[in-house]
Amino acid sequence: APAARLRASVRASARARARRDFGCGSGGRAEGAPGPWGLAGQMAEGLKRKQLKLDLGHVTEKNIGQLKKLNAATFPVHYHDHFYSDLFKGLDYCRLGYYADILVSSICCRLEERKDGGKALYIMTLSVLKPYQRRGLATQLVEWVLERARSEERRADDVREVYLHVQTSNESAIGFYKGFGFEITETIPDYYKKIEPPDCYVLRKPLSDGPAATQD
Repeated sequence: APAARLRASVRASARARARRDFGCGSGGRAEGAPGPWGLAGQMAEGLKRKQLKLDLGHVTEKNIGQLKKLNAATFPVHYHDHFYSDLFKGLDYCRLGYYADILVSSICCRLEERKDGGKALYIMTLSVLKPYQRRGLATQLVEWVLERARSEERRADDVREVYLHVQTSNESAIGFYKGFGFEITETIPDYYKKIEPPDCYVLRKPLSDGPAATQD
C-alpha cells in the first residue's frame, strides 16, 4: 500500500508540473493527448538527475496538437503548419515520449535520398520539456532512432547515415551528439533567420554501408 501511494503521488506531481509548465491536462494517450535540438543549449545530458524511463507512442492526427504545444514550449523557432502536415508523409522515424502518461518529449526524423546511394536519416526535431531535462530522455530517443535505422525491420530503408543541424553556439547539444559518434562535417552561415547566432553546424554519423553491415 505505501508503494502504491508513492506511485500515485509521483503521477500526480508529474501531472501538476505538466499543467504548470506545459499548459495541458493529464495528457494521457487514452485521451488522445499527444528535434533538431529543442533545448536551446539548456540541456546538458552529462548533468544527470534521476533517470526516467520513457514510453514511446506514435504521432497521429488526434495528438498532433499536443506535439505542436511541446515544440512551441521547447524551441526558439516557430514551426508552421506545413511542417506538421509533412510529418504524415513518413512517420516511421517519429515518436512521442511519455512519462507517467504525460507527453514530455519527442523526436521526428525523415528519410532523404543520398547522391552516393542509399538514404540519409535527417533528425528534424528532438525536444524534451524543461522539467524533464537531464534525465536521460533525449538519450533514449536518439538510441531508438539509431537502433531502428539499423534494424532488420527497416532494412529496406537502406539508411547509410544520420545527420542534423545544430546552432554553432549550442555546445551542450554538440557534445551530446558527439557522444553518439556524430561529427561536425560542415558549417552553414546564416542558416537560422530569427535567432542569434544564425550559423549552424552539420553533424553526421555514418551507419557504414547500410543496416546489415551494422549488426553486431
